[in-house]
Amino acid sequence: LDKNGDHIDALAALGFGHIEIGTTTPKAQPGNAKPRLFRLAGHGAIINRFGFNNRGVDALVGNVERTRFRGIIGINIGKNKDTPNDDAMDDYLHCLERVYPCASYVTVNISSPNTPGLRDLQGADALHALLAELRLAQERLAGIHRVRKPLLVKIAPDLSEAELDALAR
Repeated sequence: LDKNGDHIDALAALGFGHIEIGTTTPKAQPGNAKPRLFRLAGHGAIINRFGFNNRGVDALVGNVERTRFRGIIGINIGKNKDTPNDDAMDDYLHCLERVYPCASYVTVNISSPNTPGLRDLQGADALHALLAELRLAQERLAGIHRVRKPLLVKIAPDLSEAELDALAR
């Protein structure tokens, strides 16, 4: 809903005590070509194909630093569309480093079908490698900032039972 953290105070004024912003990426990117939002009126549904459109992690952090909201702020991080999966770790680590001081928790987004190859990171080996590195960074940052911020993982909503079991393991 709020890719760049532009509307945190407005959302708080509506009564939200917990707000998650993002997905943010290391560099700004425009997202997918328009149109990228489709209404399925007969099903009461909306399909979005935004593709992590955002102004980059530094813009998001600046917005969080300026907010007056003191509730829970989750920050959702991802990789840039043009970053190959072999280099995805660098994108996630860069974002984690930048958002850690101002986030209540960090969500690692590996679920977007709109970022080519992103869901490949949900494979057991790829996910284990990604989370192992992020957990090491989380522990290092917890020591620096004297607080451990939880890491959450956003996975695809259409995984099979077998895929969910493999991810949970």
